[in-house]
Order: sequence, then structure tokens, then C-alpha cells
Amino acid sequence: MNLDGKLALVTGASSGIGEATALALAEKGAHVILVARTPEPLDSVVASIRRAGGRADAIPADVGSIQGVRAMASQVLERWGVPDVIVNNAGSGRFLFIDETDPEEAVAMMTVPYFAAFYVTRAFVEGMVERGSGAILQINTPAATIPWPGAVGYASSRYALRGFTDALRQDLRGTGIRVSSVTPAKVSSPYFDRHPGAEDRIPGIEKLIGTMTPDQVARVVIRTLEEGRRDVHTPWRWAAIEPFARAFPAPMSWLMWRTGTRHPAAMASSTSRD
Repeated sequence: MNLDGKLALVTGASSGIGEATALALAEKGAHVILVARTPEPLDSVVASIRRAGGRADAIPADVGSIQGVRAMASQVLERWGVPDVIVNNAGSGRFLFIDETDPEEAVAMMTVPYFAAFYVTRAFVEGMVERGSGAILQINTPAATIPWPGAVGYASSRYALRGFTDALRQDLRGTGIRVSSVTPAKVSSPYFDRHPGAEDRIPGIEKLIGTMTPDQVARVVIRTLEEGRRDVHTPWRWAAIEPFARAFPAPMSWLMWRTGTRHPAAMASSTSRD
């Protein structure tokens, strides 16, 4: 895909990967629609893009709400038309054991990213199918391939997002719409500032893969769109491990558990046996 002149919509675009992706798309000549809940950060990113000579507009919206997405989509369709590119980046959720997770929080974690990606895609997909072209890309995490202990709600929502990507690809096969995903390992984003202690629950084995910046992930997103790639894992260490993890889930699950944060009851049981 040549991104120059394309209409690209990015959710979760006020910071982190979403902000970096919006900036990178604008640099490629795309007209970027930035979507997130809080207006002020969105306006700041839009101003940065415009100062650099790019085209961008912001629509504050809660993509975890059907009504919010419908209102946002109505504005987009009326003002600019059907997007050529949708980047479903909005995500949330804490790393918690199941007995630390309130059911209401589990629902919220499933709502964003999974239902948010469904709602946003559903709002525009009919126009994309009618046109016969477009790209829909999800941002996911390694927890969608190998869950780690102490993140049950988070990992489950990412599994759902991976399933959505695979199922959507089957739905849209032959329509001219390309469905893809980018799954980076740990990213230095505001997520860890908002959730103190989350970094400590990342298994040691994943820490060996390295940390990416949002700008590095954005560059991978751009290459994925331009080259028409399918599911991209990054950086190269994670890209090398991921096929092994899918082929041999048992040893990788054990490594995640062995180098991760164990449930307090499991720790107590281990101590008593020792």
C-alpha cells in the first residue's frame, strides 16, 4: 500500500504506540484521524503533525462504547469518508491474578482492546467492502501467544484480539481488504507509569528479548502496511521465539511460569515443601 494520500484512523492515538503511529503515517503523506478519550493530548499530537506539514484531525471518543464509536464513525464518514487504513491500537488492563481481579475490571479489560477493535472495524467495514480495498491492523502483545502468571484478564483480552484478527481475515478473504497485526515485545510506553508494579510481573525470559520504543514499533507498523505483510512480531528475538512458542506451547508456558511472578499460594506451597 502506498500511504500517501490515504485516510488512516488510529485508536489510542494520544500517547505511546498510537501517537507514534499517527506521526509516522502523517510523515508518509496519510491524512490521519486520531481517536482517544482525552481531547487535550490528541490536540497536541494533531498540532505536531500540522506543524510538520501533515494532515491530521482529532475525534475524542470512547472506543469501548458502542454509542461512542457510532458517533465517532458518523463524524468520520460525513467529513472525510471511509478510511483506507484502520489501526486498532487502543488497549488497557492491569497485570493481576484472577483472585485480584474484580469481575467488573475483567469486563473492562475485554472491552478494550477486543470489543473496541470489533466496534471500530464494524463501523467502517461495510464501506471498505463496497470499495474493495483497505487495511485493518491490530496492535497486540506476546501475552496473546504465551500468557504469563499474574495477568489473566490482560492475557485473555489479547487472546481474544488475536482470535478476532484471524477470524476477521477469514471473513474478509477475497474482498480486497488486508487484515494484519503487529505484536511487539515490551514497549517503553506510559502504560508502566500508569500501572506501578506491572513491569515486575513481566517474566524474566521476556525481559531478555529487549525493550522497544513507540517510534520503533511505529516503523514496523508502516512497513507492515506498505509491504502488505500479515502478522509481524518484533523485535527479531521475539520474531524468532514466537513460531517455537506456537509449535511447542508446553515448554514455553513452563518458562513463562518459572521466570514469572508466581501466585502467593504457590510460593507458600513451595516453601512448605522445602
